[in-house]
Amino acid sequence: MVMELVTIKEVSTFLNVKEPTLYSWVRNGSIPSYKVGGLVRFDMEEVKEWLRQSRATARNVTKTKTKSSGLDIDNIIKKAVEDVTGKRYNTSKRETSPNQGLRKEV
Repeated sequence: MVMELVTIKEVSTFLNVKEPTLYSWVRNGSIPSYKVGGLVRFDMEEVKEWLRQSRATARNVTKTKTKSSGLDIDNIIKKAVEDVTGKRYNTSKRETSPNQGLRKEV
C-alpha cells in the first residue's frame, strides 16, 4: 500500500475546516499527521479512517450526554482567586479588588 501524502491545504479543503484548526489538531495529536522536512503532511487514507472513527465517537458522546453537574465556572474562579490572593473576584468585570469584602477574624 502506497501512502498518499497531502498538504495541510488539501486536508483543510477536504474536511472543510480552516488551516489554523488543523495546525491545532496536529499540535495536540488529535489528527494523524507526519512531519516531513519540517512540513506537516497527512496520509489521506489515515485522515479518512480518523474521520470515520470520529463519527462513531460523536454518536457515542451524544448518547451518553448527562445533565450539568451544577458547577459554575465563575464561582470556581471566584473561590480560587479569593483563596490564593485574599482579594475578592468580580465575575462581571473579571477583575480582583484588594481587601474588598474581606472579613476580620474574631
